[in-house]
Formats: sequence, C-alpha cells, structure tokens
Amino acid sequence: MSQRRGSARLHGPLALETRELLTTLIAIVDSGVDLTDTTVVPYLDLTSAYDAYNKTTYAASGASAILDTSLTHGHGSVVANMTVQGIAAAAAALGKTPDVKIMPIRDTSSGLNIDANALIRGVYWAADHGASVINLSVNLTYNPSLTDASSPYNGKTLVDAIGYAETKGAVVVTAPGNSAKNIDGSVLFPPYADDPVYSTTRPTPTNVLVAAAVDSSGNLTSVSNWGPVHVDLGAYAGPEGFTSYSSAYAAGVAGVIDSLMPSGTTPSQVIDVLDSTVTLKSQSVGTWSVTGGVLNPAAAVARAQKTIAAASGGFVVDAGGSTDSYYQGGTAVTTTSVVNVSSLESPPPSSVFQTSRQGSAFSYKVTNLTPGSSYHVRLDFSETQVVAANQRLFDVLVNGVTQISALDVFAVAGGQNRAVGRDLVVQADSSGTITIAFKALKGNASVNAIEITPNSNLAALKPTTSSSIESWSYNPALAVDYSSASRWSSGQWMQSTSTGWYSVDLQDFFHVTGVRLNWETAYAVDYQIQTSDDGTNWTTIKTVSGNQSAGVVDLSNLSGDGRFIRVYATKTSAGSNNYSLYDFQVFGSRETDLAQGKTATASSSESSSLNPSGAFDNDASTRWSSGQWMQSGSTAWLSVDLGAVSAINDVRLNWEAAYAANYQIQSSVDGKTWTTLASVTGNNSSAPSFFSNLNGIGRYVRILCTATGPINNNYSLYDFNVYGQTLSNLTTGAVATSSTNESNFYAPSMAIDPSLATRWSSGQWMQSSQTGWIAFDLGAKYNLNTMVLNWEAAYAVDYQIQVSDDGTNWTTIRSVTGNAQAGVDVQGGLLGAGRYVRIYCTKENATKNYSLYDVQIYGTPTTSSTTSSIAAAPLATAPMVATTSDVTASASPAPSSSPASARPLVRSAVASATFANRPPRPMIASATPVRASRPGLRT
Repeated sequence: MSQRRGSARLHGPLALETRELLTTLIAIVDSGVDLTDTTVVPYLDLTSAYDAYNKTTYAASGASAILDTSLTHGHGSVVANMTVQGIAAAAAALGKTPDVKIMPIRDTSSGLNIDANALIRGVYWAADHGASVINLSVNLTYNPSLTDASSPYNGKTLVDAIGYAETKGAVVVTAPGNSAKNIDGSVLFPPYADDPVYSTTRPTPTNVLVAAAVDSSGNLTSVSNWGPVHVDLGAYAGPEGFTSYSSAYAAGVAGVIDSLMPSGTTPSQVIDVLDSTVTLKSQSVGTWSVTGGVLNPAAAVARAQKTIAAASGGFVVDAGGSTDSYYQGGTAVTTTSVVNVSSLESPPPSSVFQTSRQGSAFSYKVTNLTPGSSYHVRLDFSETQVVAANQRLFDVLVNGVTQISALDVFAVAGGQNRAVGRDLVVQADSSGTITIAFKALKGNASVNAIEITPNSNLAALKPTTSSSIESWSYNPALAVDYSSASRWSSGQWMQSTSTGWYSVDLQDFFHVTGVRLNWETAYAVDYQIQTSDDGTNWTTIKTVSGNQSAGVVDLSNLSGDGRFIRVYATKTSAGSNNYSLYDFQVFGSRETDLAQGKTATASSSESSSLNPSGAFDNDASTRWSSGQWMQSGSTAWLSVDLGAVSAINDVRLNWEAAYAANYQIQSSVDGKTWTTLASVTGNNSSAPSFFSNLNGIGRYVRILCTATGPINNNYSLYDFNVYGQTLSNLTTGAVATSSTNESNFYAPSMAIDPSLATRWSSGQWMQSSQTGWIAFDLGAKYNLNTMVLNWEAAYAVDYQIQVSDDGTNWTTIRSVTGNAQAGVDVQGGLLGAGRYVRIYCTKENATKNYSLYDVQIYGTPTTSSTTSSIAAAPLATAPMVATTSDVTASASPAPSSSPASARPLVRSAVASATFANRPPRPMIASATPVRASRPGLRT
C-alpha cells in the first residue's frame, strides 16, 4: 500500500523526532567570557564564537576575540555563569545533562564601550550561526540602527535583528533593567521589541522573553524593574540580584526546553512552555508581569517532555499514559487487555490502547497551532470495560461544536477490545487553539489517543459527488476518507458512455496547485483536472492523455481557482471498463480573503463580544450577532471596508443558527450608494452559503438582511469571506483633456486628482451645443471593467462611455440615458479595450452644464491571459441594482439599466505564509522615547 501525502496515519507516536542540530546553542551577546571559569568552560562552543565589536572570529584571532573586556570576572563572565546555572537547574529536573552549549559573542570594546552596532551585528551573527536562544543584557531608550556599510544588514534596527532571529527559530531573552520601577511607563529596548506600538518592524517579533530578577524566595530584588505588559516572568538572579543575571538564568532554562521540543518548534512555543509553567508569586508592587509568576525549570521540563513529535510534523497525546498532556479534568485509566488494531490503517502502537482518559466531562486544549489553519484530528478509541452495546455513550465537541454524537465504541468497533478511529478536519481558532471536549451521555466518556497533524489535503472529508457509482459500498466519499483501503467506483460498465467524473466541494474558494490520484486497477487512460466556482461551468487546468498504469499519480505545478474540483475521465483502461479511485487529494491555498481583519461595522450588535469583527477574524468559532430581537425592525446589515476598491468575485457566508431568510449581498465604492450583487429570498438553512461570479466592484461589501428565519429572531454570522482582487485606479497618473473648461479652476485634471473637493466643469452654458466630453490617456491599452463617476449637481442625463486606440476614432461601449441624479454613478460590466477613454455627454440637466468631482477607471492590461473553459458560462443578463440610500436604509434597492456581465477580470494567485505567533501584547500609552546619551546600559 502506498504512503499517502497528507492523509497517512502517524507512525511511532511516542518517539521524539531526531533534531537536525544535535547541539542547542545559547548565544551570549555581552562583554565576553572568562576562560578560567571551570564551571563555564565545559559549556562553551567556540566554533562560531565572534567579536562583533572588532568583527573578528575566535577561529581567526583566538582567545582575545572573546575574553571578557570588563574584568577577569566581569559582566559577561557572570552572565555566562548564570546561564550555566539555568542549564543545570533544568538538567536536574531532566535527570541527565542536555546537549546545550554557549556561543560567546562580544559587543564591547576593551574600553568598556557598549557598542550598538556590535550589539546588532551580534544578534544577526547568532541567528545566522545556529543559535536557538540569544541572551541580551542591555537596555536602550531607543531602537538603534546598524551603521556599517560593510554589513549586509546595514541600516537594520535592533528590532529588525530580533525579528530576523525569529525567522531562524531563535528565542531572544532580555532584561528589563535595574531602576526598581514599572517599565510599562518608560520605553526600553529590547523589552519593547514585541510591542507593535513602538516597534515599526513588521511582522512584530513574538520571540522576546523578558525576565525580571527575583531572589531565592521568588521575591523581586530591590533593584529589579517589572511590568505587567512587557515583563513575562521572574527568574533567579543570584546574590547580586541584577536583571542581567535573571535573563541569563532564563536563557539557560530556555535552551534546555528548546532542546527537548520537536524539530520545527517555534520560538513562541518555547516561550509558551516557560510562561505557562511558572510558579505564581505575588509581589509587593502588585501586578508585576504578564504571567504573575516565577520561572519553574522542573515544571517547564515536564511540559516540554509531553510535547510529542510525529514524523508527519504533528504530535500524539497518549491519553491516560505517561505522556498525557493538555487535558483538563477526567481520570487516567489503565488496562492489561490486549486491543485488536487490525481494523485501523497505520495504527499507533497497541500499548496506546491500554491507557485512556475517562470522565463525565473532560477536554483537551491544544495551543500554539497556526491560527486559522486546518488540522487533521484523529481520535483513537477502544472499549475494554463494558461488554455490550448502549452501555457507554458520549459526544465529542471541537471548539464548542458537536462533531461526533452519541458514540458507542463497542457497537462501532463490533465488540470489546477492538480499536476504532474517527477522523476530523478542524480549523484552529484565532489564537491557534483547538479544544476537544468529551461529554458523557451514558456512563463515562473515554478516549485513548489524540493525533493532530497539519491538514494539507483540501479535499479531506469534504462533500463529494460523481457521475455514477457501482454501489453504495463504493460511494464517492470513500476517496476522501483518510483511508487507502476504501475507494470510489463509477461502475462504468453499467453506463451508456465512457465519460465519467468525480467531484469534490472544497467548501471555500481555493487556488489549486496540486492533485494526487491513487487509481485502483480501473484507472483512466485519458482525463482532465477541472475547477469551478459554481459546480456547473468548468475550467480545465490539466489534461492527461495515455496514462497506462494504476497507483499514485502526482500532478504538480497546477494553477486553478474555484470552490469545486473534479477529475473528468473520458477513456477507461483496457479490460476494466470502469473508473475507480482509492484517494483523491487536493493541495493549494485558500484564495485571498479581502475582508479578513478589515474594519467592519453593523447596524447593531448583541454585545461587545459579538461585534462585527467576529465575522472577519478567520476564526470559525467567533461571530457577529445583530441582537435583532432588541431592535425595532427586521432590517439589519453587516458591512466591511476592504480598504481599496476591489473586484468582488465570490462571497461565502457561514451562518450561525440565526440565519437570514431574505437578504442581499451588496457592494459600494463610497459606502453610501449600494449595488446588489446577489439577492436571496426564502433561505431556510444555516448551512454555509456561496455566491460565485458576482462581477462586482467596490471598496465596501455588505449583507443587507430583511427577514429573519422562522426560529431565531436574529441575524448571526460566523464568517463573511470576500474573494477577488484589489484594483488599481487607472486614472492615477493619466493625462486628462476635455472639450471645454469653465475656467482653469475647473480643469479636466481636477477630476482625477487626489481631492474629492476639486472638479472639472465644462462651462456648457457658454457653449452652442449640449455636447461636451472629458477624456483620459491611460498610457497603455487596457481591458475595461468598471468606471466610477462622481457627478456634481451638473450631471449628464445622457452620456456614452467610449474607448479609442489613437484618441481620434472612438467606439461606444456603454450608453446611459435618463440619468436623474448627482453623486456616485457606478458603471460595471464594461466590455471594451483602449488606451484612451472618454465620457461623451449629450444631454444636460437643468444646470445646463457637465461637472465631475471624480472619475475612476478599473481594468486589466490587454496582455493579461485568461483560461479557457470547458463549458463557458453565457453572459449574465440579470440587471445590476443600485440605490442612493445610506447604509442604514431598509428599503429594497430599485433596479437600474446597467447590465452585469461574465467576469472579465483575471484572478491572481497570492502566495502567503502563515506562522504560529504569540498573541500581541496590549498597547499602552507612554511618552515619546528620548534618545539616550549613550548607546545603552548593562543591566
């Protein structure tokens, strides 16, 4: 049986992954080390030791490059000794000496000058030479920049260097200072490096651990600074009590924790282990740190050891076993029964089934996952206690939603001591958390193991359809079920044609880059991979001809967009006269959601926790609720500002139980005049709703709800996704001309300048004809899609939109007659191309003039390529609908004469990377930092 990418079960779940680097390095950027300190020397790794002040290595200059420049047992020497004490404290809990070493980096001159350039160089050097932890014992009241033309990092700031270290996987441990004060009122770097208010580096680093100084009893020392926003925890600082030494101690512990965690662990995950295992300790200053606790090396080691790695990049929790973790409630139960795992594909070791966690209600809360990302959650069960069905029943909820109802393991497995698994696809919430709760209905709930792996297969467990099936035993769901033993079969020999297809609804809009097919012996010789927005009109993104074998086929470097994907087979293999797939896997990325994280408003909100932003935070568990029962009418709306005028192609709505029966999807350029892109009446389901090929344009998108469902007198959405492209206004930088001007104060260029207060005026009352025009040279030829005109009171009643290649010969692509209002006039669905565009006016209103505040033109270069469709959709004939109502209006929009058309804009794939980040610290108000008179102070 072939190994399946993205859907294979985990092997060897209780074995830690082999790390690529055998030694974990802690870089100490300080004044140097004492090579006569017999406690420190065994921990030194001088392979990459560096003098960042003189820019020379230990390999080139010998001991002089790293000897402490302050005193024989000076600052750097003590810091190194305290780092070793931190390593030793964690090693004592571990029961063995970890492979953790110190990389000394000097940032200080022989004259004791703490050099900011050397400090920044040192951080980059450490990051580039394998440091997992970087200790900094310096405070600056500003964020210094590197001034070194010979450096590739010239001009970069200290925070830039810290952010760079995060990309290399390094935790930066730093000191808060020794002024016996709360630093949340005075800006200090590096402690403020992870504060987005004061750090201009983007993304803001999340790899900073700030350690206050405590004595052996856990009390703040007399000199230590603190801060409930910018200080993480307290750490032992030795008899001298300075924060340089507490940060060093914390760096030593952090190095050991990093060495214990799986390959690929992020710096924020290491910090989370340290922060989440502190010993709570109140202080005389009150709220003194983020955690309110003191570093606990033993607890941190125990937590790190429970982070189990799996070969696929995920991990396994052995429920009730020695590596059980993340649980809340329940009791560990063991058995000597031997469990039969033969029914499972790639099962975990049988010993996993001899331990379980049980209880009437318990949960597992797994943190530090990638926010919003998809995960494959595998739950393993066995029944070793009850001897009949209907004796143990329980529900399984994931992030608060019931995913498995009334599970009877005995009945599902077919008896006692038999293993059974359940596969789920789960989205981590906005904080990177998945919570799995077990709730007993009869007896106690029970689970043996929880396996969590990143889910790269977009098709896993998604709804499927096919042209035909051999029988229900070979239904289409069996090709996306995480099993290579089950399969879909078309039963093609029973059909009247050799054409057959298999389709998956991805339940969102994706950019597809790869497909993996695992053919049974009944493979297709000729077939196509196709995508679709609506499941009706298909675009071919890959054609395969002459396939001559069963088994796995990987189709990579694909480029297709849509909600649906299918394999469209046209020729069966010799002797089989059938199509059959063990597996159908799809790889790619969710299309760019233009609305994610953008500013949202609503007509009303039930409460502050159910505010509009809950529908745009990439978290399927948070939501907006209108609290409609508290309002005086049934009309409500939810609107999002995309930040720029955009082509609006597709929309997805994920309703809570309080769905709208009647509603409209609308767009607007200005947030006042709305165009209806889709209208729904008689909706009777809370299932996700999809709207494809909307051909809309606007900066604002809203849902206007006019009738609630029959059960809930409310409107509530978990998600409101908008897909499309941000557009550029082609009139930016264009040259404008006109038939006439009222005066130089109303020149044509004023219709395309940045100001909405200036305007072009033709002064038509001074002309002998009602004909007047304004034209624009775009500088190159474009396929036009939309024009947005903002008429002054002197609007044109009748006008034409025209294009030209030479500015002389014009072609009309839109005629408007009977316009009766000033303000924003959106003309979408244009079909025409040209370098020159003009508005040709032929009938005035009562003002006897033509005047425009603003003209915007949107389209694509004529060199853009498009993809041909297998079954191209006809041009849409439904009218666009516009209103001049404010966003609070409740009346249904009235139709206009502007026709919609098939989408002329070409999608663009946007590659993005998502990282599991530590939650940002809250913002605080503080005075503008004052530049220090010298680069920094040792702490």
